Amino acid sequence: MSVLASAVGAILAAILESSVLTHLAVGGVTPDLVFAVGIAVAMVLGFDAGMTWAVAGGLMLDVVMPERVLGSTALTLVLVVGIALLIARATWPPRISVIAATVFGLSLVYQLMLLFVLGVTSGVSWADISITDLLFTAVLNMLLAIPAVLVARALDLRFGEPERVAW
Repeated sequence: MSVLASAVGAILAAILESSVLTHLAVGGVTPDLVFAVGIAVAMVLGFDAGMTWAVAGGLMLDVVMPERVLGSTALTLVLVVGIALLIARATWPPRISVIAATVFGLSLVYQLMLLFVLGVTSGVSWADISITDLLFTAVLNMLLAIPAVLVARALDLRFGEPERVAW
């Protein structure tokens, strides 16, 4: 999968997250589509696709959501995707269960980092956030990441670089 395809996918996911998923709240909690699919793309397709997804998707989310400062989501996504890439490097090739567990754990990190950055830059309050909401969001993100892994692997098998003998 090319870097351009990763950027276009991230932008489409950000538009979908900001428009449709805000109306499909489950128990008052919405999943983070750009985050969940971004971790899956990074762990399956590698550094270039993952970082492109994080920057393009994060900047698009910052543009379409007026309460976010430009660059805040992109910064947190780049940091979290970097951690996911380290985990993928240690467990290469990562299994679906490893990716799902990574998405669950990093979802909590991503939410807390984003709240911290938004609290510092735009004065977002921590008072409305509960641990159960964070855990429920992590579960929803994990459930979104599982089909994203399957799709990313299928796209990589179909359109990825063929393996060649190293000379």
